Amino acid sequence: MRHIVGVRALLVVAALVSGGCSQLVHPNPTPVADREWPQTLATAQERAGRGEFDAADSLLGQFARQHPGSHGAREAVFWQAMYRLDPSNRNGSLPVGLAALDAYLANPAPHDHAAEALTLRRVAAQLDAANRLAASASMALREQGPPSNRPATESRPEQRPADASSDAEIKRLKDELAKANAELERIKRRLAQPPGKG
Repeated sequence: MRHIVGVRALLVVAALVSGGCSQLVHPNPTPVADREWPQTLATAQERAGRGEFDAADSLLGQFARQHPGSHGAREAVFWQAMYRLDPSNRNGSLPVGLAALDAYLANPAPHDHAAEALTLRRVAAQLDAANRLAASASMALREQGPPSNRPATESRPEQRPADASSDAEIKRLKDELAKANAELERIKRRLAQPPGKG
């Protein structure tokens, strides 16, 4: 009987030692969120690359809801902003993208893409301002009506400089918009590069 009790005690000690050794080999197992984030991001990027922005956004949002407070959840907000600002995203929106960037930057935790988010935020804000000015100028021209409906006084030479300045302002805004779009594309290409190639 003592022999059986001794064997059992030895087995319990061996199990405890074995468990302790496995803790030494893997003292801090990787959290589930950290294991799942790289694959989630890769899948979202692949879907966005195919123009499936809603699917990419949904995948990132689901990850953030399942793993709140995790590093991946914070970075998901950045990538959602990127996809919402993409000009080829039919459901994208500058104000919504700007709000996502603001939320990303407001989080005090460390960020992988803080510099890119700040630059992207400035570019997007300029685009938004240019769009508002262009819309305002366009509305003002529409309110004046077509040239044939304007009073005869508007076709006098002294009125032409105002039209010329409106045209010049619209051209300037279009140029700014083109520059901002080019900068946005440059940032997207840089972010699309695999780590270590930038």
